[in-house]
Amino acid sequence: MSVRVLVVDDSVYMRDIVCTRLEYFGCKTIAQASNGDHAVKLFKALRPDLVTLDVLMPALNGIDALSAFRLIKSENHKAHIMIVSAVPFEHTRESFVKEGALEYILKPFTKFSFEPARRKLERIFPELARFQSRLSA
Repeated sequence: MSVRVLVVDDSVYMRDIVCTRLEYFGCKTIAQASNGDHAVKLFKALRPDLVTLDVLMPALNGIDALSAFRLIKSENHKAHIMIVSAVPFEHTRESFVKEGALEYILKPFTKFSFEPARRKLERIFPELARFQSRLSA
């Protein structure tokens, strides 16, 4: 079973990068959204295992979308949220983690930006660690 991911960002380019990186780890992108409002609808309908969420977006920003996800999570206990944003303020990172975000990945990315998230995801979803071990064999 693959980890099912909803990728949310107003930039198609960023969504593609995030999808590619997470698929390399063994995740499966099941949907993409360009704003928080669409993301909330997809979250309810698809019940993903993981959501990557940008902060600054039209229609409904990532902060408000995260609050909406928290209300919905009672129906979807497995859902984890990763913030992927260019908002660099440390207090923002801390506030998202307090709100239940699994990780905060700062844009622009380096080739190592997703490593802390990958390690956390492998602890939560052991099938990702098995996928990585097959790649390195």
